[in-house]
Amino acid sequence: MKYKYIAIEGIDGSGKTTIANLLYNELSKKYNKLILMKEPYDKDLSKKIKEIILKEHEKNLDYGYLLALLFTADRSIKNIDLKKYLNDDYIIISDRSIYSSFSYQILYEGIDIEWLKCISKYIIKQHITFVLDIDPKIAMERINSRGKSISSYENIEFLKKVRENFLKLKDLFPEDNIIYINGEEKPEEY
Repeated sequence: MKYKYIAIEGIDGSGKTTIANLLYNELSKKYNKLILMKEPYDKDLSKKIKEIILKEHEKNLDYGYLLALLFTADRSIKNIDLKKYLNDDYIIISDRSIYSSFSYQILYEGIDIEWLKCISKYIIKQHITFVLDIDPKIAMERINSRGKSISSYENIEFLKKVRENFLKLKDLFPEDNIIYINGEEKPEEY
């Protein structure tokens, strides 16, 4: 297979987890060496990240730095396993990636894109990224239908800004293989 490290991205409620799982199930019919990863990755860091995101907090520099650094630390831990799997010729599917920080944490007041690029310098980038593009209103309908806790990110105004950032990724990273997909389609139509 040409692409060994595949990421599925998009705003909350876009269907990332569903598509990542479907892709994993489909590829597992053909490939034995296949791993499905999710971000946040590390159990302990994931707990801390979710604790912050689930509570309402100011989108200021302090929280922006904190979350960007926690996500980078989490991806650094993921890097250790990624290197091992890639060296052993596995195909890796990731539910979220480095691009989430460039779409979410960049919205925190004072966070600079060059700083985010600098702290992410050694994070392994995926070979191909599929960004599920969806109207934030539809995403919120999906989120509300889950009946789970809603994070501080899950509101229409914030998701509109995050979506705009996801749509700018190709301009920010022209050398990267980023493909946009209509996330409003039924999963079986991808």
